Amino acid sequence: MSKATSELVLPLSVPLLLGAAVEIAFVLYVLTALPEPPRPTTNLREVLRGIPATVMGGLRFGGRDALVRRVLLTAAAAGSALAAIELLTPGRAATLTGASESGAVLFAALACAGFVCSGIGSHLAPLAARLTGCGERAVMASLGISASGLLLLGATAALTTMGSTVLAAIGYGLVYLGLGMAGPSENDLLHRRVASSGRATALSVQSLAQQLMGALTGLIIGALPSGPLPWLLGGTVLLAGALLWIHRSGPTSPTPEPTSQPHTVSSSPSTAELP
Repeated sequence: MSKATSELVLPLSVPLLLGAAVEIAFVLYVLTALPEPPRPTTNLREVLRGIPATVMGGLRFGGRDALVRRVLLTAAAAGSALAAIELLTPGRAATLTGASESGAVLFAALACAGFVCSGIGSHLAPLAARLTGCGERAVMASLGISASGLLLLGATAALTTMGSTVLAAIGYGLVYLGLGMAGPSENDLLHRRVASSGRATALSVQSLAQQLMGALTGLIIGALPSGPLPWLLGGTVLLAGALLWIHRSGPTSPTPEPTSQPHTVSSSPSTAELP
């Protein structure tokens, strides 16, 4: 490969190039299979001016509706968990292998495994909803699984035995499996509760909550000593997010968002932005 391309393409470049090709194919598919309805023309100034109104409208909507508020708080808890595992895993992998280079290879394998576990979890989400009886209980059970994975990673953080390494790998997989299972049920609940005029706003605020909590968790983790405590922080926050779903919300018709805006904040793979 290097000789054929005059060393412009290295073997390590191949996975990234394949990933870029997949992303391009995905974008083309979205553009052709999901056409947008006609919308009034706008300009950059109107878009920027509408962002604060969109965010405030979504926050007001979440404050009025208990189920939407739970979804937003759950997104924040998932952001905390993802920040913890993504910030702490590379260093732990390097410590386990004894070198940063081999640790990077291990982390790449773990990241791939995380995506696989997340996909499996999303596939199992309907089964989880059937077994638990409803989407809200499925979210609680899924987040509980994910939180148990983070707590397991925290419990084994100070150990280097083979058994603790196996338990840590299981915990890593459980984090992404649980988050993958929770995502479709949360989206279904949000879709049923929010009218079409307010879904873009709700999704924007959901993504914003996840990203802001992830950033805050990263700052806190940086100030904590190394060891189990940073892992336990993410696990505790995620467990608190699971406990929000103990009590079911009463059935209500979709509530329209009074300040519908065409602006959305895209999220990074998961809850979605996973891993």
